[in-house]
Amino acid sequence: MINMKKLIINILIAFAAISFTSCEGFLDTKPTDQVSSATAMLTLTDATNAVNGLYSDMKWYDYYGSYMPVLGELRADDLQTKDSGGGWVAVYTLDYNSEQSTYFELWNKCYEVIMRANTILENWEAIPTSTSSDVAVKNDIKGQALATRALVYFDLARTYGYPFTSDNGASLGAVIITKTVSASESRQPRSTVAETYEQVFSDLETALPLLSRSKNTGHMNYWSAKLLQARAYLYTAQWDKALTAAQEVISSSPYSLVTRANYLNYFSQEGGVETIFELLVRRTSHLDDDGGYDSWYYPLWHGPEINSTGRIIVTQSFINLLKNNVEDIRSQVIKDGSTSIIPDHRDWLGKFPGTDYVDAKMNNPLVMRLSEAYLIAAEAALHVNPSSAASYINTLRRNRILNYTDVTSITLDDILTERRKEFVGEGHRFFDLMRTGNSVTRSGGFHWCTGEAVTITPTSKKVCLPISHSQRLIYPELQQNPGYTE
Repeated sequence: MINMKKLIINILIAFAAISFTSCEGFLDTKPTDQVSSATAMLTLTDATNAVNGLYSDMKWYDYYGSYMPVLGELRADDLQTKDSGGGWVAVYTLDYNSEQSTYFELWNKCYEVIMRANTILENWEAIPTSTSSDVAVKNDIKGQALATRALVYFDLARTYGYPFTSDNGASLGAVIITKTVSASESRQPRSTVAETYEQVFSDLETALPLLSRSKNTGHMNYWSAKLLQARAYLYTAQWDKALTAAQEVISSSPYSLVTRANYLNYFSQEGGVETIFELLVRRTSHLDDDGGYDSWYYPLWHGPEINSTGRIIVTQSFINLLKNNVEDIRSQVIKDGSTSIIPDHRDWLGKFPGTDYVDAKMNNPLVMRLSEAYLIAAEAALHVNPSSAASYINTLRRNRILNYTDVTSITLDDILTERRKEFVGEGHRFFDLMRTGNSVTRSGGFHWCTGEAVTITPTSKKVCLPISHSQRLIYPELQQNPGYTE
């Protein structure tokens, strides 16, 4: 029999989430009236269900199920769309504007998750506990809500604002909302990128002592929050702090690097040895009680062109980087497209097992992996203690490259190349280039959608996604990013 109380709370939360996507605008919701009553979270079980709602929202196509990783890949130099039309062509060719709905959907989904987190935090104090174990669970729930909110604000800062390193965070960032206030009370201008990162760090500092240190890859825990902290320090060029946080994850967390022998199978596993945080969308194990799964992970649809759903393929640049390096196991994620029914075949990314409308949903979006901690530590050490930077790269490469010989020194380009090989398809590349002051330049080689050279610098207007024009009409306070017409 269905638990009626659970059903009611899920309906209430769903209703509040729907209100966020109404035509009235992303802040036009009244969570205080809808989910913040004394009956909204009566037990720890209710609160746990509410937390699961955070992750359910995050794994949909308009966040980590598609948009976030694609925006981190298609605007860079490793992947390209093979479509001649469709929404992702505009991303690849940087031909997007404020009239396109995609960017409002991402913005909107982020605030849907923030709203859910704020609701949990405002109802958290009233949750009853009777044992020390209950207290620990209750604290962990608060920590998850804070850490998840921090991740969302981090994503808003790097997607809708310029890199912090380009102007010390002076550009426009997110609208910072930390309470379930009414829309009229929330109609405020955007904060700066620096202020948005301040919110990220504040949420993480409060969350970390509350979070469980146990391995639980489908939820934010202490280690995913600590790695997010290291990542945010890296993005804001706080090298000492980035190194310290990354070192803690490396030395003390319950995760280990996947070995070369197991690397290719790792991406078909749920809860793999180095997975710190993933969103569970597989049929066999997920957070939804209705037996469904809620994601189309487009970067995982890199299928052979004989398969009509393989919409994103590797660029010639990435092929040149890795394909012939047979001792590096990562070269084997590039699959031969010579069996394509399309005469001008192209190689495709076989890193993830799902390649069509069904199997793609078997892939869990990987948000954080232990290998990132090693690469953050290497980059931070390069600024703090250069002589130690190579050790982190050496450890990672020994688990990826056959007959590898350690190096004694590395450069930033070495680290960026290593990140490129390690995280292809996971949404890091574009942000890595922008935050380090590099440009994306496509010249020569094959471009399915355009034969024109494309260049984007860290100060180009296309670094920041536009704010939806339709939302600007509703909320004039929501400032547009520079260079976009209304």
